[in-house]
Parts: sequence; structure tokens; C-alpha cells
Amino acid sequence: MISVVIPLYNKEKSIAMTLDSVLAQSYTDYEVIIVDDGSTDNSLKVVREKFSWLDSERVRIIHQENAGVSAARNRGIKEAKGEYVAFLDGDDLWDKDFLTAMSQLIAEFPDKSIYGLGCAQIKRGEKPILRNNYYRGVSTWDYATMAFTGSSACVKREDAIAVGLFDTRMTHGEDLDMWWRLMLLHGGVSDLRPYAYYIQDAENRAMNRIAPIEKHIPYYIDKFADARARDLEFRRFLDKEMIYRLYPYLFDEKYKQEAKLLAKKMDYSLQKNSMKWRMHWPYLYRLYQKINGK
Repeated sequence: MISVVIPLYNKEKSIAMTLDSVLAQSYTDYEVIIVDDGSTDNSLKVVREKFSWLDSERVRIIHQENAGVSAARNRGIKEAKGEYVAFLDGDDLWDKDFLTAMSQLIAEFPDKSIYGLGCAQIKRGEKPILRNNYYRGVSTWDYATMAFTGSSACVKREDAIAVGLFDTRMTHGEDLDMWWRLMLLHGGVSDLRPYAYYIQDAENRAMNRIAPIEKHIPYYIDKFADARARDLEFRRFLDKEMIYRLYPYLFDEKYKQEAKLLAKKMDYSLQKNSMKWRMHWPYLYRLYQKINGK
């Protein structure tokens, strides 16, 4: 069985659409765990109306005081009865065959810690254009940010617990932190055909807000110190991801000095020159981008 964990915080305008995409699944061996993270709008009313006719053993609503999406996902993992846990945000959608495709990946690669399907970005009301020429197989680090998102990843429950669950100190990059730790444990598998849909203009998006640097994943790069030391490919991948996320902070007077200190921890010998330039001479690099229309 796959446990579907949906963290819920003030999604009254979108949660019905999200739940409809779960109820339409062609794969039926699943349970739904909705973790209400202290919603203050009518989200819970919408959920109760949607699930009023379903067996309460299959659909559970759990309440907690507002503690953030990581705490909500962690609560869902702990409460899950399934061996595997799939995540879906309260303003995203699944294709009707999402769980079918996920179950096929699990059956084919049962020894992995994390499984991911493609997630396409669309605007509300748009229909995605699907193609068939997508990568499918064991994930390399090059695919580690494309296959695993908060609405397209499925994890082995015991492995998620083994790596320490989601880090509740973060509000930005907390999902990537979890996926990478699982990748380092027993690896992952990807099918990049889009079976999940990220709604770009959805309400209350955490990623629409600028995070304090201590809430963002680069602040915790030392968590990966051992893996960076022993795995050259992982170090190349991780440092590139951290550089992209640190770069905007170099223009913020409040966080600039902290960002510079974190930037010194990167191994630029493994990166393209442009990555070094953007961190060492950020204003010149920004000017270069403007001149070249980037």
C-alpha cells in the first residue's frame, strides 16, 4: 500500500481540485493522510465535504498547531500505514495514472529509497503538453532535482525515518535536503514523464517568498560534509545547487556577509568558470547577464 500524505495550510481555493486528482487514481491500493497544519481558512470544511462519503479508515485527517510543511510531512510519515509514502501539496495535481506509474517503479526497483515522476509546471486552467521521450531508470545526480519534488516523490517509509525525516529548521529547500539524503542512502529511480503538475499561480506558495538565509538549505551544507568528502560527483552536484541558491543573498545587505562565508565552502574547481564568477564578482556577473539579455 502507498500512503498519500497531503500537508494542508490555507488552501481552500485549491484543495478540492487536488483531492479530485487523488480520488481519480487508477491505482486503488492507497490511503490518504491529510495533515492540517493549523489552517485558519475554510480548507478543512472543503476536505470534510469532499470525503464525507468515504471510509474513515482509508482517509484520515490529522490536526496539529501550525509548525510548517516539514513538520506536517513528518507527522504524515509517522502516521502512515503503507510501506511507501507519496507526497502531494494541497495546490498541485496528479495525473490519474500517477500512483500506477509509481507502483511500477517500486516493483521494478524495490531496493531504492526514493522514487520520482516528472512534474510539469502549468498555470491554473492550462492543459500540459505531454511527450514520450523522457528518461526512465536509476537516477544520477544530474536528475536529482528534476525527478523529486514535493508532489512527485515517493519514499520508502523506513528509509525516510532512518535518515531523520524532513529538517524542520528549513522553509526553503527542505524537500531537496530530504531527497538527497535518501539518494545517498540507497539511491533513487526516476521516470521523468510528467505525472504531476505544479500550479505556478497557486495560492500561498512558500517559494513565492524570500527566506531568511538560516531557513534555506545552503545554510546547512555542513550536513553533507562526509558525503562531499568521499564522493566527487556528489560534491560537484551539491555545490552547484548551493551556488545557485546563495547567489541572490549576495545582493542583500542583511545576509551578504553570511552568504560570502558560506560561498567559501564551495569547491569551484569542479564548476564552470561562470559559477565562480557569479559568486566572486556578483555585481559584474549581473551586469554581464543584463548586457547579454539573460
